[in-house]
Amino acid sequence: MKQKLLADIELDVHELKYLMDSFTKEPTQTLSELLKRSVARMQGRLDELSQEIDSVELVSLSSFVVEETVVKENETIAQEKDASVIIQSPEPVIEAAAEEEEEEEPVIEEAPVIIKKEEPKNAVLGESIKLAAGLRHSISLNDSFRFSRELFKGDTDLMNRVIEQISVMGSYKTAVAFLSSKVEIDEEKDAVVDFLELLKKYFNQSA
Repeated sequence: MKQKLLADIELDVHELKYLMDSFTKEPTQTLSELLKRSVARMQGRLDELSQEIDSVELVSLSSFVVEETVVKENETIAQEKDASVIIQSPEPVIEAAAEEEEEEEPVIEEAPVIIKKEEPKNAVLGESIKLAAGLRHSISLNDSFRFSRELFKGDTDLMNRVIEQISVMGSYKTAVAFLSSKVEIDEEKDAVVDFLELLKKYFNQSA
């Protein structure tokens, strides 16, 4: 229908153009009447085309409104579903967290008990190692040569015997008295001072 109207209007335009050219060259009453009828006929067809366009716009508009309504309804339903999922989800998470806390409590309570049991063992073990080391093991190799040379006048056998006997004595005072009976104690010598300091540490450790 629209195509036919457009074709007729196109013919009316050509006819109107021809009549206007003729009327311009030779204006007569007949041409004037023909022009009016041509304009009126074209006007009628233009009005008919306008009504066609209006009807198409109304149909398109109504379909657009329907589509928009459906889309909005779908979005609303989707949002409601998402909201229900968000609202329901924290409950199991909270319950799971509570269960984990309940399971971890016994482990937290047992930890300090284990530490308390091990501490005295470590302390006793450390003391045992120190006491078992003996006076001989507390003297380094360099100090052993130095003490032998400067305190025992190079007599290594004498030094070893004195050290073994001192290691079983009960006090620093007894050890110094025994040492004085075997060698000359000159406290101005660094080696003598260092050896006496070593004896002090040994007997303080053993006490």
